[in-house]
Amino acid sequence: MREEDSVRALETLGLTGKEADAYLHLLQHGPSTAQQVSQLLGVQYPAVYRVLQSLQSKGWIDVSQERPNRYRARAPRIVSEEARQSRHDDLLAAAEVVGSLKETPPPKNRGADADLWIYKGPESIGRKLREVILSSDNQILCVSPFPVAPEILRLLFDALGRSRRLVRVVLSESNRADLAEFGSLLSRNVRVQFRFPARPLSKTRLAHTYVFPSDHEVFILNSFYRDGQFVSDKLQGLWVGDMDFVRVQLEAMLLDLAEPKGKRVLPRS
Repeated sequence: MREEDSVRALETLGLTGKEADAYLHLLQHGPSTAQQVSQLLGVQYPAVYRVLQSLQSKGWIDVSQERPNRYRARAPRIVSEEARQSRHDDLLAAAEVVGSLKETPPPKNRGADADLWIYKGPESIGRKLREVILSSDNQILCVSPFPVAPEILRLLFDALGRSRRLVRVVLSESNRADLAEFGSLLSRNVRVQFRFPARPLSKTRLAHTYVFPSDHEVFILNSFYRDGQFVSDKLQGLWVGDMDFVRVQLEAMLLDLAEPKGKRVLPRS
């Protein structure tokens, strides 16, 4: 393994560049005094002493009780696992703190303008989809009246499968054969139905897929097809946060799905 790769890996585990160099030198040359490490690294003694103290406090090296002190690198497999676990614990704690932050709601008197955000590209769209799905406290409804490319289904199910709530997905019959490909992405919370019949389609078309995480926001995924082929660079996502607009869209979808009377598909928030 190249030394620069080792240094990069050590930095990922929480060491500084100088700490990584010192640790690698101790591994290669065995127990050494601070003066010896200083000579090996070509760094002044006071700076090396601070680096070694930091490595000791992080648990990467041991220090002898003799005078002058000698420093020994601890076993790489042990310290790397300890560092990985420590960073994992730190990340969990940080995620808890950030997850508990509250977003400031918009002022009620800001006017009648709707919130409309546009996302382009699978990465940006997937990130926003995961956000609205994980933030939802309601049953989620996803409706795609016309057939869509397998790439669209993968993007949808990757996000929908993360939901902690029940997800109802209604697709075109034309997509039934594609579903087997995404079995690993279908969690127990996801219910898939094929309620829209297959029908002749023009070779150049635009397909809309609607994701309703609540009755006051909707994410619309627009996929474009030219000569029957999905055009990936035209992929676009629209997030709309306007209760009146969303209610109209949602009511239209429920009429198309013709739910039995008295059965609520998407709880009101």
